[in-house]
Amino acid sequence: MMTTSEFDELLRKLAIGWTNREYSSVAERFAEDVFYSDPWNYTIRNRDALFAFFADDEGKPQSCTFHNHLFDEARQVGAAEYTYEGTFRYHGTVWIELRNDLIVSWREYQHRSDKDWKEMWK
Repeated sequence: MMTTSEFDELLRKLAIGWTNREYSSVAERFAEDVFYSDPWNYTIRNRDALFAFFADDEGKPQSCTFHNHLFDEARQVGAAEYTYEGTFRYHGTVWIELRNDLIVSWREYQHRSDKDWKEMWK
């Protein structure tokens, strides 16, 4: 079972991987049968499709910052607020479920905005 400090490290590694466009290392942190979804835009149900989704970055620089996060060790469920920049800038929140230290469910809810993180909350 993942600990809170290991969850912190998972988010750190995901952010670095996305920022460095190391999509295979990011995808490896997800289960083969992952459920990855933004309910208004896409649903992905396996790791290979997820890797293809990440890699389709239009050749633009990427960055990911997790601002706040929580983790329930007993339930292996976490939540985080983030900013992701690539083709567009998104601010959002994600609910993450883990099994055997891999992400089995990633449910993100995000908003596209030109504002930076601090401006969003003024």
